[in-house]
Amino acid sequence: MGKQFDYFNAFLEMGRHSLSAGELLKETLETYDPAALKERMAQIHAVEHSADTLKHQLTDQLIREFLPPIEREDIMELSDVIDDLTDAIEDVVIRLYMYNIPQIDPPALPFCALIIECIRTLQQALEEFRHFKKSTALEGLIRRVNELEEDGDRLYAETMHELFATPQDPLAIMVWMEIYERLEKCCDRCEDVAKALGRAVLNNS
Repeated sequence: MGKQFDYFNAFLEMGRHSLSAGELLKETLETYDPAALKERMAQIHAVEHSADTLKHQLTDQLIREFLPPIEREDIMELSDVIDDLTDAIEDVVIRLYMYNIPQIDPPALPFCALIIECIRTLQQALEEFRHFKKSTALEGLIRRVNELEEDGDRLYAETMHELFATPQDPLAIMVWMEIYERLEKCCDRCEDVAKALGRAVLNNS
């Protein structure tokens, strides 16, 4: 009899890929070099590809699984939203390259720091998820991710206000508006994972 597939560990590993992508984004912004963006894209795409491979393994296993540890719908939703988070992070770096951004707008750095905090909190929640029936910390971690996403909404509103209040080239405004929308989307994807975790707890308790 083969070794049983560990879905909870798969979620955790997918979350690690999201964190790795987030840390690559942070490094890209903090040490910004337009000439290095192709290499950065390749690095973050390798992380995203590993995450996709793991998701496919999980899906293939679930098709054959007789009795999964939680509802199939919850397993698929969680794998989808964690994968979406990694994709959203990669998308930011792709946009930096596509628009040939010459230098980083300073408010992008605190935005990225907030994304990293969101993902690290999610990682703690994913670690607790294996013990969701007994965990005393999981609910608070899910709530914390939701609070951080609200911080992201406020930061996005303030950043957009400053962007349009500062006289500059209209094209630069439109480009950075797109970049900030992508950064805010990363926070939204973190909240999606937190909500999926919350639903999984309710559906399987």
